Amino acid sequence: MMKPILQVALDFLNMDRAIRVAKESVSGGVDWIEAGTPLIKSEGMDSIRKLKGLFPKYKIIADMKVMDTGRYEVEASAKAGADVVTVLGVADDSTIKEAVYAGKNYGCEIMVDLMGVSDMKRRATEVENIGVDYVCIHVSIDQQMRGIDPILELKKISNIVGIPLAIAGGINQENVADAVNSGAEIIIVGGAITKSENAKRATKMLKNAIETSRIETSRLKRPKKKIHIKSERGLYKKYTDPVVVFKMVSTANISDAMHRCGNMKGIMQVSGAAAMAPSNQDESGLAKSKLIGQAITVRTYPGDWAKPVEAIDMAKKGDVIVIDAGGTGNAVWGELASL
Repeated sequence: MMKPILQVALDFLNMDRAIRVAKESVSGGVDWIEAGTPLIKSEGMDSIRKLKGLFPKYKIIADMKVMDTGRYEVEASAKAGADVVTVLGVADDSTIKEAVYAGKNYGCEIMVDLMGVSDMKRRATEVENIGVDYVCIHVSIDQQMRGIDPILELKKISNIVGIPLAIAGGINQENVADAVNSGAEIIIVGGAITKSENAKRATKMLKNAIETSRIETSRLKRPKKKIHIKSERGLYKKYTDPVVVFKMVSTANISDAMHRCGNMKGIMQVSGAAAMAPSNQDESGLAKSKLIGQAITVRTYPGDWAKPVEAIDMAKKGDVIVIDAGGTGNAVWGELASL
């Protein structure tokens, strides 16, 4: 079992920002540096060349996510200075084989990224037999939003694959120790470093958690004892309960995050005199109460409140009924509905 590696994923569109964070993370103790897919798409192979030129003693990973022409893309990446190139696990076996052959020709290692693979356990075994150097259990951001946990996927694979395992997708200061305990040997971290206020400090915390886990489990083939760490206030943190998040942000924050989609016009707070009490106002004198809950959506004909009544029967405690009444002033909700 190899010593756990911390890899920073530089998923930027701008090379200057990527280099600045790379320098900070290196000073914090990062082991490997990744030219992220967005960076390669934006800056091309020069992003790999510049990182290798600035950090010649560090292993540079080109997150190419190769899907076709495995030999061609691995050759181009290796000549630019990449030490490791990623190939997607959903690619055809022939593509992965060509990537492996090219890696041997040009002194470059191959990591297979299992993002999007329906049966990671089976595919991990298959690509190991093809001859790749690393397998990465990767849960995409979109999958994370649906609650899929890469560590749970890692645990299914850690005892059946002999090559080093990498993990990516939402790894931060709170769960990095669990990732190591579950068998990850390459910890790929993006936002927890690149989005933190202090990349150097965030990297140091991650390295400390990894090192603590390594010491405690150094005599085990696969780590079993769980090590827990505390997150410091202000560091990048991922939340899974939307209610907790929505209590912390404004509707403007949410609108920005959704690229201005899904917002409703003409919504006003009508919650009585209590909402305007001094204790329930912000510094500008506006009411600061929030309405948060899962939406029960209703579309009805103007003046017809049958569907809103049906929604009352369907709604559970904490749900929010949202009614589209055709934009007219004919009432579909009143005292009886509220009662």
